[in-house]
Amino acid sequence: MDQIIQIQTELLQSTINRVYKRVPFYKNIMDSACLSPEDIKSIEDLKKFPFTTREVLSENYPYGLFAVPLRDIVRIHTLRGINGTPVVIGYTRQDVEHRVMLSRRFLEACSVSSDDIVQICLDPGMSVVGQDLKEGAEAIGALVIPPDPISTEARIRILVDFKTTTLITTPSYGDYLLSKIKEEGPPIAALSLKRMIVVGEAVDVSTRAKWMEEFGIDTRAGYGITEVMGPGMAYECEALSGLHMALDHFIAEIIDPDTGENLDIGEEGELVVTTITTRANPLIRFRTGDITKIIQKPCPCGQTLWRLAPVKSRSDDMISIRGVKIGEKIIEYFLKEQLGKVPSYCLKVRKDRPLERLELKIAMSPEIFTGSLPELHVFLRQLEEAFQEKVGITCSISPGEEKSLQELLQRAKGHILIE
Repeated sequence: MDQIIQIQTELLQSTINRVYKRVPFYKNIMDSACLSPEDIKSIEDLKKFPFTTREVLSENYPYGLFAVPLRDIVRIHTLRGINGTPVVIGYTRQDVEHRVMLSRRFLEACSVSSDDIVQICLDPGMSVVGQDLKEGAEAIGALVIPPDPISTEARIRILVDFKTTTLITTPSYGDYLLSKIKEEGPPIAALSLKRMIVVGEAVDVSTRAKWMEEFGIDTRAGYGITEVMGPGMAYECEALSGLHMALDHFIAEIIDPDTGENLDIGEEGELVVTTITTRANPLIRFRTGDITKIIQKPCPCGQTLWRLAPVKSRSDDMISIRGVKIGEKIIEYFLKEQLGKVPSYCLKVRKDRPLERLELKIAMSPEIFTGSLPELHVFLRQLEEAFQEKVGITCSISPGEEKSLQELLQRAKGHILIE
């Protein structure tokens, strides 16, 4: 670990120098905190640095956080921002190569090889993750079936006909898909599936055990943040004893989410990430919102580097639905944009089936809609289409009376009710 810390320190100092010279946002906050690049002599000194938040990413749209000229950018991804302003992530050629390498490293740790047929099933809100994993699998030499907006029935047919050996998806959708196969066919013997690689959500021990018992498939999990460096940030090995972090590319801290104070190794808190190899969009002390801890004990596989425990919860109101993060700010911005105001509402998350489903109930009023009943149905369907386009996941939207909404909100956490 000492060697990694030395590498991290050298790369950190280089990164801090670059952002101070080339990114006005970081120069301003460093000057305001009376910090100079020379003050960051070790990883321990990072705690002197202010945090970067998702709001900061939107506030610096379109390229206020770029640390290289636009001519050096070879790819740009735009992500949904919390307040409606997009988040733009730029990549140099080196950044793209790093993301492919990290995704490849992740998949190889999951035993994916050039002999595998890899099928990726992710919602549109996880398109960037899907692209990273597709490119990583292609770099290995595997045959890749990328994510397409087709039905579950069509995906099952492809899984059987093309003899998919590796399925990459979220735990909730993977559980739904396997449940459909068990209930409706084809026979389990017709499957060539060896492993499930899950991203976007945590997977529990009982679900892994069920998949192994019923389908004989191995499960591995990965963790990544699109704004940082994708799904290759941390991943499980065969020991399933925490997620091996790509510590040659980022520095991890755990903080108290309420006070912002750093916590000791092994204590549970919010993960904060600093990228040290990213050229276009380096992020210093980025608050992920994910509650976890760092595992210092050596892994049974023999590796001695620190690992990340599976994410336990969030420090904010965001929830993850099939890998797509949703919170009250996102819902309220959507409603204000579409309706001109934020009416009373409740977002219900139905968890009584393997596949989580969203239901958004809103209080209708003459200020929002004055047409006939058939016109209301059309209006609600248009809202649902807009929700999927802007948020990246399907949601059923229906009107509700103010009284019934208030009854739902009494059982909800804020405006989100998980049933």
